[in-house]
Amino acid sequence: MKELLAGLFTMARSPRRGWRLTVVRQFIKFSIVGVVNTLTSSAVYLLMTRPVGLDPLVGNAIAFAVAVTVSFTLNKLWTFRDRSPDYHRQYALFFVISGVGFVSSETIIFVLHKLLGLHDLAAFAAAVITVMFWNFSANRAWTFADRRVVAKRHES
Repeated sequence: MKELLAGLFTMARSPRRGWRLTVVRQFIKFSIVGVVNTLTSSAVYLLMTRPVGLDPLVGNAIAFAVAVTVSFTLNKLWTFRDRSPDYHRQYALFFVISGVGFVSSETIIFVLHKLLGLHDLAAFAAAVITVMFWNFSANRAWTFADRRVVAKRHES
């Protein structure tokens, strides 16, 4: 957690723009990728469960894997403009962070809807917002962190 917070506050400064503008721009791009990701996941899920006829849990697992891959690619190349050749390590981190987000969203929905009786859409909205901030912060700090900044942080 300490590393995550340090990553959020040790942000590269642009000569022409402050780090806050950079983070806001990245967050907006991350959100746009999230919309594309949701559409991708929905399309794959519907394809797998309707014409192909797979069980919904299997269809959801396939949709999750495809959506994470699309999201990783778009976030690496567009949101964070990361050119590191370390794709395997980054993809593994991105997948794990997304998995934690998925489990977190299931937990939030279960607690808010099943245990506390909140409407399922309100619980879903709370989960989406919470997990979106987790995914953005964790991926910015760990998956797509500027390796030079991380190395300096560990030298200090």
